[in-house]
Amino acid sequence: MNLYALSEPQILVFSLVLLRMVSFVFSAAIFSAPMVSTPLRVLFSMILAMSVYPAVKTDAVVLQGFSDSLPLFAIREVAIGLILGFLSRIFFFAVSMVGDVISISLGLSAAQLYNPVMESQGGVVEQFHVILGSLLFLLLNGHHVMITALVQSFDYAAIGLTAFRTGGLAEYALFGGELITLTVKMTAPVMVAILLANVAMGILGRAIPQMNVLVTSFPVTILLGLGTMVICLPLFVGEMSGLIDVTSLQLMKMLKAI
Repeated sequence: MNLYALSEPQILVFSLVLLRMVSFVFSAAIFSAPMVSTPLRVLFSMILAMSVYPAVKTDAVVLQGFSDSLPLFAIREVAIGLILGFLSRIFFFAVSMVGDVISISLGLSAAQLYNPVMESQGGVVEQFHVILGSLLFLLLNGHHVMITALVQSFDYAAIGLTAFRTGGLAEYALFGGELITLTVKMTAPVMVAILLANVAMGILGRAIPQMNVLVTSFPVTILLGLGTMVICLPLFVGEMSGLIDVTSLQLMKMLKAI
């Protein structure tokens, strides 16, 4: 692709393509992590834009003209890129919630560490799940799914239109209930083990009043919870694999809606 041979309308179209790419890369999971430098993100966005631009249809844009509608075009492209970038974080939102629930249940939520993927503070167990989920996400080519959805977005949401349908956003808000259901399913083994441990410690406390149940239950709960988490690790990995499929499905549904 020779940028110097492009006409003025084509350069403007390429700029709109680049806007969508930049807003996506700066907001998407993995790519927006602090360990990825800003020049690298910009370079990656430029490479994506140059790769996708030859396949983008520009007739509708050229016919409409840029003089009056260019600001609206730019706002629309940035909004689409940000929406797709946010949707790519569904997987990490669910994984982070799983780790957070387990951390609170085990009493380890006080030990906070910086989470580079979610750019927030998180518990130790949450960090473990996010790191495991990130490795699995890359192993199962989840980043390929994100890039594929981004490229296909130009077929569903073509450049050169000022219309922006928001009906899909309301439908996506209902997906929060499904995320909570997935979180409960992934944390169920640990939660049941902790519940049984608390019941057992309560019975021991009634049977042996001299025993300090509150102090004794902490190490028992942590040991049992971590042991259950390690034993059920294959189940976690299986649920994470299904969660990646759910993420790709929601991305495609949103693309068709906007």
